[in-house]
Amino acid sequence: MKKTTIAAFVVAALCGTTAFAQSTGTPVLKNRVDSLNYAFGLANGDGIKMYYLYNDSTGERYNSLMKGIEEGLKVNPEYAELIGIGRNIGQGIKQQAAEGLMGNEDLVTDIELIKQGLINGMLGYDQMSASEAQNYLNVTMQQLQEKKNEELYGENRRQGEEFLAENKTKEGVVTTESGLQYKVIKMGKGKKPSATDRVKVHYHGTLVDGTVFDSSVNRGEPATFGVNQVIKGWTEALQLMPVGSKWTLYIPYNLAYGAQNTGTIKPYSALIFEVELLGIEK
Repeated sequence: MKKTTIAAFVVAALCGTTAFAQSTGTPVLKNRVDSLNYAFGLANGDGIKMYYLYNDSTGERYNSLMKGIEEGLKVNPEYAELIGIGRNIGQGIKQQAAEGLMGNEDLVTDIELIKQGLINGMLGYDQMSASEAQNYLNVTMQQLQEKKNEELYGENRRQGEEFLAENKTKEGVVTTESGLQYKVIKMGKGKKPSATDRVKVHYHGTLVDGTVFDSSVNRGEPATFGVNQVIKGWTEALQLMPVGSKWTLYIPYNLAYGAQNTGTIKPYSALIFEVELLGIEK
């Protein structure tokens, strides 16, 4: 009588539809081991119901779940992990379809072509080698990103170029072969660092419109880093500066962050830094 009540409760809890009722049953529990097995399933089933079968009036969620359970029971445990990985890959492809290929909303996802590419890649069919495919992806996606950045942020590049063109004509501004510009505020008398040195500096960074994006001066604490671990404009300038120097650097976008979007610094932004070289670290 008690078992019948439990089974009836399960049927009701799982929405009480005909489809669910056909899947339920009252087991015969002959001993403690039988009871433990049944209790294990029932307890876990209740948790599954709570997390995965909510609002399942049609039984579709239940049927899908049971299909997966049955598939898992049939599979050699050695390959169960691969099935799970395959499901994750499939879900990832579906997500691409929703968000655009590789996160680009302008690129329509063709699931069948992706599947064929996966199959050919796994089975070694060399219509296009893996390295050629990866190179094509890298180059093309970079080109598409640069095109999009140009559309969104091309004005930054034009403003920076205009600023630097005018700035290079000002008294005291030196322009190097790379396009870096600097103006000496104070010339130090110490050693010039090499590309492999670590240096201690104070700096104050702004965009050409005066917006401050980073400043060790404002933080009240100097920064220490490798000369070759910073943007190209800094790496070049630091090797020209004797310790004790204080310069203003005017850095074109290609010697700064290029087409990258770092948040405060938008793509193609020219940057201005006031840099004081305090010392070379041992």
